[in-house]
Amino acid sequence: MLKILTFSFTLLFFMACSSIVHKESIELPHNKIYAIGSFWNYTQTPMAGLKTASIVESVLAKENLSLISLVDGNENKSLKESKVTFLKKQTQKAKQLKADYLITGEVQEWRYKTGIDAEPVVSYSIKVIELKSGNVLFNSVGAKSGWGNKSIGVVAQEIASELIPKFTD
Repeated sequence: MLKILTFSFTLLFFMACSSIVHKESIELPHNKIYAIGSFWNYTQTPMAGLKTASIVESVLAKENLSLISLVDGNENKSLKESKVTFLKKQTQKAKQLKADYLITGEVQEWRYKTGIDAEPVVSYSIKVIELKSGNVLFNSVGAKSGWGNKSIGVVAQEIASELIPKFTD
């Protein structure tokens, strides 16, 4: 009986804080200039794209990259322009600033589950676009929920730490 109870508790524990991450295996050059733009917000949470981009930018800072911030603090861009226009403007601005790559992404979920524990749930993707060719060189997506004692920011930071690409010298 103790084994069944222990197994059930362990299974419940891992289901509650599960993480699903898809990450392509790629190494990007460390000595290039990267621009990070705001992330497209698919959620109903205001400014989730800006919050996510800011967290990813902070996690990238530990890589000591030459990083230009295009995160501008505007309210929900999806109401003002299409995603294509949004990405085109970020790409043009990154090129003007002589960046080699643009880091951007999309936020699919950013909320607290309803209920007693109000667990944070976050899901987003990160893309790295080579500005010279326009090709997406890196694309990863992660989703995670945490226990009620974690904030959305902590969960988003954990995802960013797992999702960012590797950089080589």
